Amino acid sequence: MTSMPVSTFLRRALSVVVALVLSIVTATALTPFPASADASGISATVGFDCTDSRLQLILDNRTTATKTFTITWPGRTGSPWTRTVASGGNTLLYWTVPAGTPYTLRTVTDGFDTTRSGTARCGLAAGTPQLNSAALLRTSTVITGLNGPGGLYNGTAKSVRIPGMAVTGNGTIIAVADARVDGSYDLGGGTNNIQIAMTRSTDNGLTWQPPRVIHHPATTSEGAGDPSVLVDRSTGAVYVFYTYSPRPGISFWSAASGSNAANDPASLHIQYVKSTDHGLTWSAPVELNPSVKDPGWRQLFASSGHGIQTSTGRLVQPIVYRDAAGTSHAANIYSDDHGQTWQRGSSASGGVNESKAVERSTGAVTQNMRHNSIRARHLATSTDGGRTFGAATASPVLSDPLCNADETSYLTPAQRGANGAPLRTATALYSGNAHPTARSDLTVRLSTDDGASWPARALIKPGAAGYSTMAVLSNGQIGALYEIGDTGGIVFARFTLDWLRTA
Repeated sequence: MTSMPVSTFLRRALSVVVALVLSIVTATALTPFPASADASGISATVGFDCTDSRLQLILDNRTTATKTFTITWPGRTGSPWTRTVASGGNTLLYWTVPAGTPYTLRTVTDGFDTTRSGTARCGLAAGTPQLNSAALLRTSTVITGLNGPGGLYNGTAKSVRIPGMAVTGNGTIIAVADARVDGSYDLGGGTNNIQIAMTRSTDNGLTWQPPRVIHHPATTSEGAGDPSVLVDRSTGAVYVFYTYSPRPGISFWSAASGSNAANDPASLHIQYVKSTDHGLTWSAPVELNPSVKDPGWRQLFASSGHGIQTSTGRLVQPIVYRDAAGTSHAANIYSDDHGQTWQRGSSASGGVNESKAVERSTGAVTQNMRHNSIRARHLATSTDGGRTFGAATASPVLSDPLCNADETSYLTPAQRGANGAPLRTATALYSGNAHPTARSDLTVRLSTDDGASWPARALIKPGAAGYSTMAVLSNGQIGALYEIGDTGGIVFARFTLDWLRTA
């Protein structure tokens, strides 16, 4: 929810260079892992951009030395290509090709020689690139059902940000984001005209339905943003939580109103809309402030991305609030009666911002949090289902440039217990920026020991990338939804667990 500093925006804008035939995106990412002195710190992975029909080669250099790569594609005009990548840096090369084009890419540098062959096509079938990406929302994308002064219309938004995503019980992927109609400001800024856009996929992300608004306030001076999707596996209900700003100027940084009334005009409000048909239709808004806001808090908002259901059946949605002194905290609101009533939990930590909750194989809940000033993820553990927490500590592995990231359990929608709720697992996925100071180099990581270590990692988006969220698809593949700055759009990437293990 916090606006991006201008300096970060400029760094990201300068990181992209486009040529007519071949585009290269270079970033000088630092890795929190110990740098390798040999070729074990090098990777060359192939992906396919399904929107623009581009075969991609991602080179990641996590060694202690600068490396010069030679890339050959026999018979391809311009081959070979040479690229020099600094220690801790990466480069993206791409070629615009028709789907079905065979490719053979050999990448060579000191101590490293690998060849990737296959057919350029979407779908993750054997013999095709095992990383796909597709732009779901751009500033040029027509969104159905936007609310305007003259009523509903179909149009575009000047900024699309803040991804949220989950998979329903029948495998439908629901992806949501802010449609910031008039500009890139956060809730309460500018005209405050922010509406919740959604798109759905019923084939594991291969195709997507046209985006439409699933919630807009009554007027364009009211805003609804920062969406988060939570699925109750026991009942099939889908909740999209969001934050409501009643007028311009009411933001997370506004003064305390001293009230938790449902009609308080001086406070942000946490609300949700609900679907019982996998996102086809949505309920009227449900107001939660009287239940979950402490009147002494200055402001609060729903943490974007996704909530969770624990193995006990509890529904958990992360929030952020500012206490009476102005310090921001991460916490959860939760329901033990399938969304009939909601309660607030205690602070997981102060001095933090958006977070994700994840249940461990032990039944403990870890809150994975963005810190306001320390460039590392902060973790706190709860033994009572995300209600109260022990002391938070900084992760020695997961760096963070002060950006919303994600951690989620590797469980398909079908992996449920007798109560219909998700099972427990020690396998977790993390998505976040590998660069410690810039919102760039979106990287996914894999842990098989409840987040104690993250030995497998893969770069899925070199260069500019901000907020991200993930979901495990019904076929076991993994979907990642991420933003590219204020105006670069919302992108869906998918990959397999084997690809992540071997990238």
